[in-house]
Order: sequence, then structure tokens, then C-alpha cells
Amino acid sequence: MNPWWNKVVAGAPVDARPLLQEAAVGDRVARELEAARAKFPGASISDAQFAEALAKRIASQKDLSSAWARLRVEDLFLALWCATGDARAISAFEQIHRADIDGALARFRRLAVTGDELRQTLRIKLFVASEGRLPRIGDYSGFGFLQNWLRVTALRALVDIARSEKARKLEELLADDDLLGMPSLGPDVASRYSREVLSRAIKQAFAKAVAGLGPRQRNFLRHAQVDGLTLDQIAALYSVHRATVARTLAQARADLTESTRKELGHALGIDEDSLDSIVRSADSRIDLSLSRVLKAPELANGSEGDDA
Repeated sequence: MNPWWNKVVAGAPVDARPLLQEAAVGDRVARELEAARAKFPGASISDAQFAEALAKRIASQKDLSSAWARLRVEDLFLALWCATGDARAISAFEQIHRADIDGALARFRRLAVTGDELRQTLRIKLFVASEGRLPRIGDYSGFGFLQNWLRVTALRALVDIARSEKARKLEELLADDDLLGMPSLGPDVASRYSREVLSRAIKQAFAKAVAGLGPRQRNFLRHAQVDGLTLDQIAALYSVHRATVARTLAQARADLTESTRKELGHALGIDEDSLDSIVRSADSRIDLSLSRVLKAPELANGSEGDDA
């Protein structure tokens, strides 16, 4: 048995070791690792590094015996290499998975950025470490096709990009006084933030909250706030019950308030009482803000990708 495979066995949970100690199991991984090295001769992943990474991923499997058939040694090897930031690894990854990346990008072609810019942003999200965390490619478990993992992860990353872009556009639509209708601020908030800084923070938080609403929530809000339709008219338009429309609108407004509050808390780091006061004051003027941003063409369509 290879010394590096002994490290895999030793690093795995006790209940997984009987399976890993079978000769055929270790031989299979050794063959596939050798094939991966032949395919990617420039890879700088040592046997010890691969063994450590594989042991960690084995430990995360609830039922290793059923998961073992899904282990993709070559995919894991490539993902580990990409996680080092080696440009050769990223180039190899993008060449192998070009069709999947192009397919994901095509769903967001209406974003106000070029295809090359969007591709570069996706590359950063997948392969560059940020805020103390490893590159997202490092999240790949090795169990299941890397292609499938990429499709899901790329879509989620692109949705985040689309929402950020959408929120930026919506923020531009808000006038300075749309959400800042508060007569007074607590002394702690007033001493730490100017009206201008607070106004910008509230607009950013509210724009992100609107961008994060579901398509049906946005559509119902637009019909109610911009088109002036009644609950019955909206219900007839979508062939749903009047109560469904009422629940959707109520949940949308609740989600807006909670999401705005969460974003503000993250941005400003102020105490709960002050945060509640700001959100309540902003909420009193939410209809004016909604009417303005819901007219934006960015919010006119259904799915997140097609929306973008």
C-alpha cells in the first residue's frame, strides 16, 4: 500500500477505515491519481496534499460505502490544483468546462456588463480567496461530477452578481429623501454617522432588499404599487386566489423590512434599538421608494437569470 494512502486511511473516521483498507479501493485511487497526474503534468499537488484533502472529504460523507462509487479523483485533483491559484490550473479548468461556463453566462447576457467582464468576475468568485475563506473551488467535495458542481455554483455566483448589479441600478433610482424621513436619530447614531452616510447606507440596504425579492413578490408589488391593481385584479391576472395575493404582498413587505434591517446592521454595526428605529422610520416612506424602483425595467421579468 502506498505511504500516502496510509495517510488517507489514518485521517479518515474509524468507521470508514475497513472500506479504505481493502486493497482494491486503494489501488483504484492510486491508478486514477496517476492518470490525473499524466493529464495535468504541471500540477503542483503533492501526494501528501492530495491525501490530506481526500481524508477530510471522506470524513464529511455520512455513508461512505454508498458515496464511494461517486468519488471523482481526477476532478478532485484538478479542483485542488485550481485552489492554489495556479493560472495553468484555471486555464485547464476553463478549457475542460468551457461549454458549462458559456451556458451559465448566456443566462445572464442582459446584465449591463460585457461577457468578458462577467467571465472575469465569475473567475474571481471561483478561484480567488476572499475575506479569510479559501477559493470557492475548494468547496468541491470530490464526490459527484465537478461539472455538476460547477453548474450549480456558477449559477449561484452569477445570481449574486446579477443581484448586486440590480441593486446598484435600483439605488440610483432612489432620491436622497425617499427613505430618510426620520425626524430624529439616537445620539449614538447621530454622533457616528452623518445624514449623507446614513442615507446612502439605507438606500443601499433597501435596494439590495428589493433585488433579493422573488419574481412573484416583485410582480405583485408592482401591480399593487405602480399599476394600482386591486387584490382581486391581481388574483385574476395570475389565476390565483385573492388570499394568495394578500399573503404574497404581506410577505414581500415583511421580507423587505427584515432584509433592509439585516443589511443595515451589517453595514453600520449599530445597536438593536437604533437599528429598529431607523428601519421603522424608513418603512413609513417605503411606498414612495417602492413606486419609484418597481418601475425599473430591471425588475420587469420573471427568473433571476432572465431578469439580469
